[in-house]
Amino acid sequence: MAYSAAQKVRFMFKHILLCTHGTEGAQKAEALVFQALSADPDLLVTVLTVLDEDWRGMTGDDWLNSSKTHTAFLDHVEEQVGAEIAEEWQRIRDSYPQAAEVKFLQRTGSIAETITGVAEELGCDLIAIGPYYQSKGFLTAHARKGLRDTMKNKTLHPLLPCPLLIAP
Repeated sequence: MAYSAAQKVRFMFKHILLCTHGTEGAQKAEALVFQALSADPDLLVTVLTVLDEDWRGMTGDDWLNSSKTHTAFLDHVEEQVGAEIAEEWQRIRDSYPQAAEVKFLQRTGSIAETITGVAEELGCDLIAIGPYYQSKGFLTAHARKGLRDTMKNKTLHPLLPCPLLIAP
C-alpha cells in the first residue's frame, strides 16, 4: 500500500515545527503540514516565523541625524513587520481550519539558530520548511509576499536537533 507524504508524516512524528514567512515555498510547507494535521488531529504543530536579527543593523547616511531617530525608525519598522506577520498568520488560519488548534510563535534572531533552538526547546521531532525559490530580482512587476529571508544549508544542517522536511 502506498502512502501519501502527509500519511507518512502522520505515522512518524508527534510535534512538527512549521517554519513559514509567507513566501511561495513556505506556503508549500504549510499545505503539507496542515494536510498531515487533518489526517492526524493528535499531531502537535507549532508555526514559527523568524525575523532575521540582521535587519536591526541597518545603517546609512540617514542615521546621522541622531540615535533617537534611528531607534524610533527601527521600532516603527519592527511594528510594521509584526503587523505583516500577524496578517500572514491570519491567512494561515483562514486557509486551514485546523490552524485554530496550533501555536504561533514569532522570534527574532539568526534564522538557523532560532529555528533549531525553538525545535529543541519545544521537543519537536520534525522541522518543516519550504523549498528555495530563486528571486526574479529586487524590483519585479509581481513582487512576492513574505520576508524573503533565506539561510544556507551548511549553517542549518549541523545545528539540526531532529529531521528536516523540505516540502516538494
